[in-house]
Amino acid sequence: MRPTVIEALRRFLPEFLKTSPALSPHQRRALWAITHCRTAALGGQAFGCKPCGQIHFAYHSCNHKACPQCGRAQTARWVRRELGKLINVPYFLVTFTLPAQLRGCFFGPPSKQFYDLFFAAVAAALQEELATAKGLRAHVSGFMAALQTWTQCLEFHPHIHCLVPGAGLNQKGRVVQVRQPDFLVYRPHLQNAFRRHFRRLLKENGWEVDPAVWSKDWGVDIQPVGNGAAALKYLATYVARTALSDSRMVHLNTKAVTFRWKDRSQGNLIRDLQLPGIEFVTRYLRHVLPRGLRSIRYYGFYHPTAKANRLRLQLHTGVPVDLGCTRPLPSQSQAPLCPCCKRPMKLLFLVGACGHGRAPPGRLSSTQRQTV
Repeated sequence: MRPTVIEALRRFLPEFLKTSPALSPHQRRALWAITHCRTAALGGQAFGCKPCGQIHFAYHSCNHKACPQCGRAQTARWVRRELGKLINVPYFLVTFTLPAQLRGCFFGPPSKQFYDLFFAAVAAALQEELATAKGLRAHVSGFMAALQTWTQCLEFHPHIHCLVPGAGLNQKGRVVQVRQPDFLVYRPHLQNAFRRHFRRLLKENGWEVDPAVWSKDWGVDIQPVGNGAAALKYLATYVARTALSDSRMVHLNTKAVTFRWKDRSQGNLIRDLQLPGIEFVTRYLRHVLPRGLRSIRYYGFYHPTAKANRLRLQLHTGVPVDLGCTRPLPSQSQAPLCPCCKRPMKLLFLVGACGHGRAPPGRLSSTQRQTV
């Protein structure tokens, strides 16, 4: 059977903690969540089957973004919601990458502020260039930004992907679109704007960095992505998921972890990488974000408060708009099936949380208090 990421973490965490690592508060919180996810410490529910006498305990998930076994349902809901926001215009995936000399600023107590400045510089540069005469000429633009901090080998490489529709509103409130489906803005102009805005924001907030960094290459990449649906599903992996999925795991033993990765320099050639257990945990924890940091952000008419502008653009580009007249009923959670007779089991009682990471569940209703 293929090993899982959480198996690897739980196997090597005790050995890793013996090295007395310098962990941040959000990393310690992530470790507690990972080690207690779907255990009695978080509480849960007990189900029973009357014919077979089987009892099944379903413990709560921690729902921490760094947990490798949480986030699938949340990601699926996010994709369904965001697909309904797409506009019938060409889309572009714009990626911003900082020079390697600035990566150390993402660690330590002020790391959250540096992430926020990174997002602010990206948004300011994009909005500025989309409004120019050589760009989209959109006085009101909109896009979604998603933070990614890892490479295929779990190395720390922070960059922001922006899904940008080739449309907006000009100063007169009229809809404007890109003239060509494969051109959004001039890359050198966007690159210079990104560097300029980041330098301004660092100065305004009292950050001092090596002056040589301003002469380095500030990576900006612009790729046309059709109608945006495929790119949206690609970005969904950053919503509530973490750096490594179970599908990439190959082997796990008492000393090392082996997983697959794509070698981009060799045409996405699939390779295997073996890491010692402590190094695997160390790399994994580098991608735990500060508490309260939003890794997905919305700007312009993509922001929830600007829904009217987004609906206007959808109407003008021929997208059927759901005005919210009919809403689907909330889905009811299904009871697990009995492993013997395959019949739905009945809820017996709630299991209170034993730890401090999650509040205990509420009381049973009169219907739920039925016993087997």
